[in-house]
Amino acid sequence: MKLYFSAGSCSTSCHIVLEESGLKYEAIEVDFDNASDPNLALINKLNPLGTLPVLITDDGKQLDQNLAIHAYVADKAAGKSLLPAQGTIEHAEALNWMSFVAADLHKGVGALFSVSSFDKAIQPVVRKTLAARANEYLGYLDSKLAGKEYLMGKTFTPADAYAFVVVGWTKWLELPLTSYRNIESYMARVAARPAVAKVLEVEGLLK
Repeated sequence: MKLYFSAGSCSTSCHIVLEESGLKYEAIEVDFDNASDPNLALINKLNPLGTLPVLITDDGKQLDQNLAIHAYVADKAAGKSLLPAQGTIEHAEALNWMSFVAADLHKGVGALFSVSSFDKAIQPVVRKTLAARANEYLGYLDSKLAGKEYLMGKTFTPADAYAFVVVGWTKWLELPLTSYRNIESYMARVAARPAVAKVLEVEGLLK
């Protein structure tokens, strides 16, 4: 398998899940800040939306949405139990968490990256509004992590990889996590996992 990723973006979560899976894969970085990166043209060809991740399977099929890649990798590495067995309520709960991260947390926190695109006169108001929404989602996440090691309890799932990456954006967005004690300990716990630490090092995110 080949995963095309951009360091620190949501595609990092797919990189983490692949490393956790133990499956054979190749991770290829795409540098959107380097106009001469030959992979840019390839990604635009593979995915007209020009976004990452893009996963090319061993049989040449393509997936380019986080949730689909997470589920596919988990199924391929069934022995790792990255997701609970299909047909169980636990499986549905894990998908529920993945959906929350994709549809709510990702958009809520990620929206703050767009503040600079607004007129400077209204940027403070826009930031205040978007930060309030992001904090609603972070507060919800913090409450649900009470007494848990991971989102599903004691078991790490792709939802944790995705949440870890999205919450990690807060350090670039000047969005403090100090009032979210459960999230702070959760982030440290996920970061300490060998597969996660390896991906962070490979992607240059330990600086």
